[in-house]
Amino acid sequence: MAVANFQQTIWSKQILKSLKTITSLRSHCNFQYEKETKNAKELKILNVARPTIRTYVPGTAITRESLTDGSQTLKLDQYKYYNIEVEDVDKAQSVPGLMEEGCREAALGLSEEGDKYVASLVKADVEATTPTVNVSSSVITLTTSNAMSSVEDGFTALYENNCRVTDTFYLELAPKVFTTYRQCLTELSTNNPEILKKGAVGKINNAYVCIENLLPTGKATTSATTDNVRYNILRTDKAIAFAEQINKVEAYRPEDGFSDAVKALYVFGAKIVRPKEVYVMKTAI
Repeated sequence: MAVANFQQTIWSKQILKSLKTITSLRSHCNFQYEKETKNAKELKILNVARPTIRTYVPGTAITRESLTDGSQTLKLDQYKYYNIEVEDVDKAQSVPGLMEEGCREAALGLSEEGDKYVASLVKADVEATTPTVNVSSSVITLTTSNAMSSVEDGFTALYENNCRVTDTFYLELAPKVFTTYRQCLTELSTNNPEILKKGAVGKINNAYVCIENLLPTGKATTSATTDNVRYNILRTDKAIAFAEQINKVEAYRPEDGFSDAVKALYVFGAKIVRPKEVYVMKTAI
């Protein structure tokens, strides 16, 4: 049967490979919890409050305190799918590889859905009554003279929140914004293969600079009728947790036609788990 060429395990690996090789908003996230969510709909991420550090006075009793903990829930509650087919006649009359290319394009589409979701989380936080992430105090009209100082404000905010200089940082910029920041690059990807592996165009200080087309937008004021602000993001790779699953990949022969078909269900979730490690720079569109 023709569908034997499109076995589930083969296509599952192909789709996962395509997802993993695309550097974008979702791939700058923390995937460390993914193994634990392989067969789960949600994961409780535990954290322990830092104990109080006290001064010891010799000869006096010491104070004992109970440890307190907290938790956050990472839900895999986003469900996306595709269902494509190739007619036997079309396959016979076309260049080989039509289904393969279709599945690669589908993987790109699934990846973008993950990017959009990460962007939506940042947007929702920035526009909340009390944002938990760091946000620039005003909308920045970028110029070549203020570009570097604006990103330094972001680094300052993150360092004040105890981010370390050894942490991995990503500076995600809209294409138009990047044209202003181009002059600020302290290291170019053409001079460093490791930067290219990160999908970045260069570095500013110790942040990988990445051009992103799916960054969120918003309104500068409540009276604005359309989105006129872009949310550019500086963050560590631990700030947002992301987990994904290819829940089901099936190859089949539709009963009502003569074709091979492949359908896949993509399940994922994300959460801003370290909001203090995110700085959003609002720039005019």
